[in-house]
Amino acid sequence: MAHYPHTLSDGLEIRIALKRSAKKNLILRPINAHEISINIPPFLSESRLKKWLDENETLLRKTLARKPAAPDPHEKPGSIWYRGVQTALGEHGAQTIALMPSEILLPQKDWDAQKNHLRHFLTERAAEYLLPRLLRHADAMNLAPTAVGLSNAKTFWGVCRAKTGIRLNWRLIGAPEAVADYVCIHELCHLPHPDHSPRFWAMVHRHTPNTDEAKRWLKANGGALFVLG
Repeated sequence: MAHYPHTLSDGLEIRIALKRSAKKNLILRPINAHEISINIPPFLSESRLKKWLDENETLLRKTLARKPAAPDPHEKPGSIWYRGVQTALGEHGAQTIALMPSEILLPQKDWDAQKNHLRHFLTERAAEYLLPRLLRHADAMNLAPTAVGLSNAKTFWGVCRAKTGIRLNWRLIGAPEAVADYVCIHELCHLPHPDHSPRFWAMVHRHTPNTDEAKRWLKANGGALFVLG
């Protein structure tokens, strides 16, 4: 799958994830608020595609506005979110995963094996990245969770319980720093406020001025963080 940028008439730059397996018609699907997957016939040239994109900006905008379909964990994606950046997936001859500036290189195996390896790799990175971040916020807020850890939850980004502490979804390794900070602080605020009362939200907003932006990012892109299942 090829990825390249496309600029709309108002200067907004979006990403096109291009597949060449369509039989006849172009097939458009939203990936997130800034990226569209387009499946085209193999014979369609890039110049003709560029002309089509320029002439169908309204359709592109409508596609971007649609809710993305849930990612198919059985289909290998061309890229994944990693710390807020859509990072391409490539392959190399080594047996370990290599994290490059703009690419994650996987061992040359079938997708199921690569996916399991990648999930393990990202969970390790999440432990190194998210948990110290959570503890730094806890220290700054003078709060002390009973314990901290990661979860493999399918329905929430974090959970806070008085007896078992705070657990963060490992998939947040894909989110930008500001979004990870929001989730950390959201869960920490549940220590003094185990509800979603006005006092709880006032505390969240006091410690994360970007709360609304972080919630919008998760709404637009959160589904894509589950591409590995």
